[in-house]
Amino acid sequence: MSHHEGAPPEDVYYIDPKEVLSQYSVEWVSLRKSFDEIKKQLLEVQAELSQLDRQLENGTITDQEHIKLYREKWAESTQIVQVKREVESRLYEIQREIRAANRQLKQAEAERLRRERIEQEKANAMIEWMSLKQGFDLVTARRNEINAESDKLEFKRRIGKISEEEYRESRIQHIRQLAELSTVESDVKRRLAELLEIIRH
Repeated sequence: MSHHEGAPPEDVYYIDPKEVLSQYSVEWVSLRKSFDEIKKQLLEVQAELSQLDRQLENGTITDQEHIKLYREKWAESTQIVQVKREVESRLYEIQREIRAANRQLKQAEAERLRRERIEQEKANAMIEWMSLKQGFDLVTARRNEINAESDKLEFKRRIGKISEEEYRESRIQHIRQLAELSTVESDVKRRLAELLEIIRH
């Protein structure tokens, strides 16, 4: 049983592990019943052989009769033992196939859970990515606003509408705000890249 769940359609020898278990369950029950019957038959033959020995000791049968009957029972016993071995062999084969099928089912279930987990992680990553992307766009918009304010400030300074001190204070505030935005942008970019990696794989 070397195949796996989701085997390609051209694999004509593939059997679903569930079908294997279903296929063998009836045969297993039947063979187990036969096995128990065979063991019972063997015990009966052994009891009959012991009975022949007692009859010989009691003198109810002769040596010749004992040998003849003993050989017949022994031959019967040998046949039963042979059938028992065949049944045991088949039971062992079925056990091996069922265990292999069970292993495959466990592997398939583990793979299914793994795929579900990955899909859930991707879905979560996509939601977070969309949320962060909106935040990133807002940061970019705010950066553009600050740059526009800086340009206006520079223009006012040139035409003398604000003092040098007011200009410096406003300029320092803009630089501080841009530095804070850069830190946020850097963190968001890194996280967006991480999320894209999860989504793509």
